[in-house]
Amino acid sequence: MIILATKVQHTIVTGAFIALLCVSSASAESNQPSTAKLGTPQVAITGAVIEADPGSLFNYAGEVGQTLKFNVVGSDAGAIWGDGTYTSDSALAVAAVHAGALKVGQAGVVTVEIVPGLDSYAGVARNGVVSISYGPWQVSYRIVGAEATSAAQVQRAPENLTVYRGQNGTLLEFEVTGSTTESVWGDDIYTDDSSIAAAAVHAGALQPGQTGIVVIEVMPGQASYSGSQANGVASRNYGPWDGSFKFVLNVDAKVQSKLSN
Repeated sequence: MIILATKVQHTIVTGAFIALLCVSSASAESNQPSTAKLGTPQVAITGAVIEADPGSLFNYAGEVGQTLKFNVVGSDAGAIWGDGTYTSDSALAVAAVHAGALKVGQAGVVTVEIVPGLDSYAGVARNGVVSISYGPWQVSYRIVGAEATSAAQVQRAPENLTVYRGQNGTLLEFEVTGSTTESVWGDDIYTDDSSIAAAAVHAGALQPGQTGIVVIEVMPGQASYSGSQANGVASRNYGPWDGSFKFVLNVDAKVQSKLSN
């Protein structure tokens, strides 16, 4: 009962906050639009000198002119828009490979400069990654340096994905230990404040107590979420919520789908 009451309060506060942020997105010049282009980014969450991979730079719109450093593992699983200069919602780990800063699976500290948006972004194939063309977008970033580290380490999953809200379509890779004790809302598509560890077990991505690597897609909010019992985890019903996620069990197929929509 206490958890449910807390969630209702969270819904009211978050819903009011997000409502103030929503604006119409830029129109695409390509037949391959970004599903992540859903309004004004939230305030950037900055902290340590070298930060964890944020997925994309969508939430760093207020940092134009700043140079930031992130721990990144190069990836080819995700979508990017541009060539050299990328839309702020482009997957950082993929852009790092496209730009030649890292190889797929290589860990490194990537230095990024947040720059103003461009009138258009060219889609180009480089280093095994295909970027997508796009029209005007308000904020961009450039990769200005990278220093490889000794070993590729996937970061531990946060408790939930609320910090990634708005980065819809971004694929995130985390190390997770499956659990059955935390709260989950939804079935296949979960509210972004659901426990990643418990949702992973509910979705069949991990067994309880099993530690493994999962790939998660950030998704927009849904009008409602249906609860169900699966794999020892009871998820709950819920109404409208502002952000969601789901587990991607076939990453290669998902990337191909995103590039052909």
